[in-house]
Amino acid sequence: MRTPLNKASALHVVTVIGALALIVIILWIDISTGFWQEIVILSGLAAGLVTFLLTTVFIGRFHQRSVEKRWAPVTHMALTSLLHQLADKKHSDLSRGDIVPRAFTVPTSTDAHAIHQDLEKLRNSVLKEQNHLTTVLGTWSEFLTSNSDNADILRSSAEFGLQLEQLRDKALEVEQRIKNSAQVDLTDLAHEIEICNQHHATLISAIQERLQSHTAELRAG
Repeated sequence: MRTPLNKASALHVVTVIGALALIVIILWIDISTGFWQEIVILSGLAAGLVTFLLTTVFIGRFHQRSVEKRWAPVTHMALTSLLHQLADKKHSDLSRGDIVPRAFTVPTSTDAHAIHQDLEKLRNSVLKEQNHLTTVLGTWSEFLTSNSDNADILRSSAEFGLQLEQLRDKALEVEQRIKNSAQVDLTDLAHEIEICNQHHATLISAIQERLQSHTAELRAG
């Protein structure tokens, strides 16, 4: 989760350094030579380029940070809401900040009738998880996307939603296979459940890390 953020920060630093270097070169040429005065068109282009760089690289960035700071409490509330929606209410203690992710379990029944019931319960659990995720993202996604620091969490949330769909499809596939052959083989389903549970736990850890850093920013600011 941290790698894309580090790359984005490095890219921003390189952009700022490049912009500063270009501005310095343009100003040096303007001060030490009469190049821009002799070529009117290039003079206008150079002035426009300097204005563009100052606006997009510095002023725009400053304005964005100012807006993010103003709405920081709402960002904190949005991340907390997302975290609580993903938590297992029975095993978590939200008041203490102890978050346990919900986990899907592999059906253990051996006869065909019982396994059909287990698969139906699994699909219903997947549907509930999708509804939890859809509800909170539908409420906060537009706001969270305005802050680039939350992009990885939103992307991971969407990927988790896709993983839930894959788990549902795998459960349907296993159910159909059992109907056709009466053979109970849950190897593929167990693998899909494991991946889904890992993705869920990773997403919760990422949100907790983001909340910790955001809390530190709020206290420092």
